[in-house]
Amino acid sequence: MECFCFVILHYQTQNDTIECVDSILKNCVYKDYHIVVVDNGSPNKSGELLTEHFNENPKVTVIINKKNLGFTDGNNVGFKYARYQLNAEFIALINNDTLIEQKNFIEAIIEKHKSNSFDILGPDIITVSGKHQNPVFNKLSSLQAVENYLRFYKKILLLNYLAIDKLLEKIKKTFIPESNIHLVNINVAQDHSKEQERVMLHGSALIFSRSYIARYEGLYHGPFMYGEEAILDFIAKRDYLKTIYCPDIKIIHKDDSSTNYTYKKPLIKRRFYLKNQVRSLNVLQALMKEEND
Repeated sequence: MECFCFVILHYQTQNDTIECVDSILKNCVYKDYHIVVVDNGSPNKSGELLTEHFNENPKVTVIINKKNLGFTDGNNVGFKYARYQLNAEFIALINNDTLIEQKNFIEAIIEKHKSNSFDILGPDIITVSGKHQNPVFNKLSSLQAVENYLRFYKKILLLNYLAIDKLLEKIKKTFIPESNIHLVNINVAQDHSKEQERVMLHGSALIFSRSYIARYEGLYHGPFMYGEEAILDFIAKRDYLKTIYCPDIKIIHKDDSSTNYTYKKPLIKRRFYLKNQVRSLNVLQALMKEEND
């Protein structure tokens, strides 16, 4: 039997994490699976509370980071534990604000790998409002697009520090022609009803097979939060990895609970978002330039 491991990154929102873990324990009947919860340096000490809460469950391991390493490196702590300590053959990185209600979630993934040997699989991610988040439209598929967005976010970040970034819509219309950059709120309809290959996958639920696990130690190091999907999509195409979207495998996503909990003020939340978008875009820009050299 193949070892399947869930990695759940936790930051502050204890009830969401418990609900996520409990949904797996309640619904997954596959025998050889494990859950690794990584507390990302939560200042409210909820990592210690989770350790105590799951102390007697042999399927759950809680790792406590001394500081917040961000989404990428925080997840990579759990990924490496699953790879080296548990010898996992499949690793699912799922957000702590997700729920699994599909009884055969693990078995369906393993069976899909037998019929279509993927490196990375994305399930049908359904929000509580009924929106389907996979597959994702990649608005950062070219170096020019990345550089356009990078300039754009830097301008908006400056406005945020001046507390006038609410002028965003006017700025876009006046200074940034639509021919040069996709608008931030672009909404391109994607077909979630059919299985698809070589598509960008949403970062709230990513399943990696043994072929990916053997080559990498998690997500690409560099971003703190946001932009991981575009970077992973670039690496997948660069390294000829097979990504598939599978609508038969489903997960529920409540969306952004940790960020909403941490940043109560809209201005500060927007600043956090913009700063980390710039950081991630810088990483993707460097990767693309390296590839073009």
